Amino acid sequence: METGLNIHVLVVDDNNINRLLINKVLAKWGATTDFAENGLQAVEKIGNNRNYDVVLMDIYMPEMGGVEATQVIRSKPDSYFQELPIIALTASMLRTEVDDMEKAGMNDYILKPFDPKNLFDKLSRYQKV
Repeated sequence: METGLNIHVLVVDDNNINRLLINKVLAKWGATTDFAENGLQAVEKIGNNRNYDVVLMDIYMPEMGGVEATQVIRSKPDSYFQELPIIALTASMLRTEVDDMEKAGMNDYILKPFDPKNLFDKLSRYQKV
């Protein structure tokens, strides 16, 4: 695994342990992170900051889940919201769930518990040059 991942990531997950684990891995790679505990917070942070390179979005969260949050983000007219890479974090991958994620505008998915190499490979595609 390499270091020097030049990327600013919004991690959206209602589970504090998951956020801590992802933060530890991302920090080791040199990525900067911000956190949201549900889709509503994610939509607000993305709308206010517009400085994220990629979003890691849990699917099942209280208040607003990842699919709905992605739909809200994608519905905004600015190209930033249309092009922002959103990667689903999910524990299950039923065909219908993959379809829902794709329809909502998610770019990819990572299964939980995540494989660090897989996460690094996916995030490295979106880093700043």
